[in-house]
Amino acid sequence: MRLISGELKSRLAAVLEDFPDIAASLSLFSDYLNGPADRPVGVAVSGGGDSVALLLLLWLWGQRPLEVFTVDHGIHPLSTGWTRDVEALGRTIGLPVTVLRWHGDKPKAGLQAAARRARHYLILEGARAKGIGVLCLGHNADDVTESAAMRAEGSTVGAPKRWSPAPFWPQGEGMFYLRPLLGIGRGLLREWLTAAGVAYVDDPANANPAYLRARVRQQGIAPSVADYRRDTSPANAGEEDVSLLPCERSETGEGAGEVPPEGAYVYVPTLPSSDILSALIVCAGGGEKLPRQSEIERIIDGAREGRTRFTLCGARVETVGEGWLICREPGDMTRNGAHPSRICDIWDGRFRLPAYALCGDIVPAKGHMSRLSPEDQTRIRALPPAVRAALPLLKQGDAVRLFAAGELQDVTRNRLRAALGLIRNEAEAIDP
Repeated sequence: MRLISGELKSRLAAVLEDFPDIAASLSLFSDYLNGPADRPVGVAVSGGGDSVALLLLLWLWGQRPLEVFTVDHGIHPLSTGWTRDVEALGRTIGLPVTVLRWHGDKPKAGLQAAARRARHYLILEGARAKGIGVLCLGHNADDVTESAAMRAEGSTVGAPKRWSPAPFWPQGEGMFYLRPLLGIGRGLLREWLTAAGVAYVDDPANANPAYLRARVRQQGIAPSVADYRRDTSPANAGEEDVSLLPCERSETGEGAGEVPPEGAYVYVPTLPSSDILSALIVCAGGGEKLPRQSEIERIIDGAREGRTRFTLCGARVETVGEGWLICREPGDMTRNGAHPSRICDIWDGRFRLPAYALCGDIVPAKGHMSRLSPEDQTRIRALPPAVRAALPLLKQGDAVRLFAAGELQDVTRNRLRAALGLIRNEAEAIDP
């Protein structure tokens, strides 16, 4: 097996000399994958040409341990064979392969979207279990162009970015995606594999006109390679106003005494641009789905007209003092009998609970604040009223209390930093 592995590596490297654009992508890896040398990096591999090419490039780079993740969706009759092909490739190059399977009933409508979500959830869960914080994906220049064409057709699909936080929340909390091949066309990657004698699969769904992406591909839209090659360095959001970061204290001047608990809110002197405001809202609301551009523009236009309060995506945007408070909308947390979600140890998408509280009864403070002890009421007095009402309380029988100082972790802080592009590589993700 080592002989086969060595021969394959030599052949791939030799052929790579004829593909300078692909070879240049190797220099990107160390810009982003700059964490501890012994920490494994995840690679999502479907068996298709894009992900196989990415895996082999990372293998040639050889600077970090790699863990391969492949998902058998159980949808196509050939999927089990594709999974075995990925396992065989892993054995050939000496890398561990984790096979993940999507069990349960499959929806009749929206199957591709459901499969995509299941795939990401499974891989994120598998990566986290192995201490992996960065997953490499094989998206390329064609994906960038196709996504733009899909948005022009009314789709809400996002634009792939070279480095970005995992888009699923809270399953993707603290996880990042690296897409180092966005400047390379799909056809070129396949030419390299073919020249090196490496096989890959083509999912028939990619040619099924029932799916919008397949229809876009059939239009023969050329990838915008040149545009993406301008950015060959890690993402940089520039100098952001520090007031965009969540506040420790109320900006209203209320209260004094003990430092209040984390509140998962932000205070800005003026409403920022629409993309930043969108990130602030979705983080403060604790949800996953980004608001539509038209909804953000409605808030910005309304503020210009003198309106002072808005709600969107579970968040409240309102004037406080001389600026704007963006926080969780407490009235949304229990509307129509709903309860804040608890996924693993994250409550309402905003707070990480201490271990002892995972089996406890956690309720929003709204409707319970008068039952808090005088000491707890003093602690939260410095927080804006809406922020107080959205805090989690530990309910024990008929009594409720705040969590002790340091017991509750506000996970929106680093989520916001990631969303704003302020976490630019693996090292900053580990120590933001």
